[in-house]
Amino acid sequence: MKRWRVAAALVVSAGLASFGVQNVHAQAAAQGQWRTLPLPMPINPVHIAVMHTGKVLIVAGSGNVAAETNFRAAVWDLDAGSIAMQPLLAWDMFCNGMVALPDGRLLINGGNLQYDPFHGQLRNSVFDPLLGAFTDVENMAHGRWYPTVTTLGDGRIMTFSGLNETGGTNSALEIYTNGSGWSSEYPAGWTPALYPRMHLMPDGRIFYSGSGTGSRFFNPTTHAWSAVVATTNYSQSRTYGTSVLLPLTPANGYKPRVIIMGGGNPATATTESPSCPSTARRWNTRSATSPPASGLTASTSRPTAPSRPSRTSAGAAATPIPSASSISKPSPRAS
Repeated sequence: MKRWRVAAALVVSAGLASFGVQNVHAQAAAQGQWRTLPLPMPINPVHIAVMHTGKVLIVAGSGNVAAETNFRAAVWDLDAGSIAMQPLLAWDMFCNGMVALPDGRLLINGGNLQYDPFHGQLRNSVFDPLLGAFTDVENMAHGRWYPTVTTLGDGRIMTFSGLNETGGTNSALEIYTNGSGWSSEYPAGWTPALYPRMHLMPDGRIFYSGSGTGSRFFNPTTHAWSAVVATTNYSQSRTYGTSVLLPLTPANGYKPRVIIMGGGNPATATTESPSCPSTARRWNTRSATSPPASGLTASTSRPTAPSRPSRTSAGAAATPIPSASSISKPSPRAS
């Protein structure tokens, strides 16, 4: 059996803090160190999400193996130091979008219909952490492979981009309401990147930060996109880079600030941040990453202003890792 290393253990630890889990092994304010655990990862951890229980859902689907017909998922219990394989999935959730619903269940959005060229699934499923089971819900209008799902300010879920069931980019968005299903499609009128970087702003709009060079806003009330409001200084697409919405705090007046970093082919070491976060009139180049990087996922835990809900949906895909034998996670530095 192949074994895999979880490259996103630090992201998991950051996510645990945002769900109120106390047993966190790394803190942003303290320097820690990495250690290798004896626990092997039985499946390719293509997409992971921290649940409100503190456990981690791992969805591999076919795991980037075209001939694989046993579609797999698992639940990692960090406290118990165990990984429980789930019953085989009914369909291939490889390269899905995933987000937590307001009731704590996880929505798995789209996935893989066929390999290379990849075509996207129309299907969706909800995982209940308490029951430990997947339940399929209403199909979308068209397929999505590499979509980004983003929680809106009112708790609805927006999905955007991904390859459709014929292999073209799905340039329409749909909005999911828990209990009643999907809205009609809202065409964007332009073609987004796959796994687009999407962030909820305090005013309720959605900020699109890439991975292409043009940035835009989406208004969930009017279902309209703005024109390009800013162009990055980096002239190429930041494919497999990442984007993060920094903490919204009383100290900064809950002003949003987004940083994009890495990506490209060859990878770039540059990072950028908008000069004016609410309008994103231009991007400013910031300190470089070292070394140049791609295949990134950024995450942050942060307080939010009362009545100003905000979530980050960076949308960066975890690149499948072909060979590794154990899990790593950070431990706090001894004082």
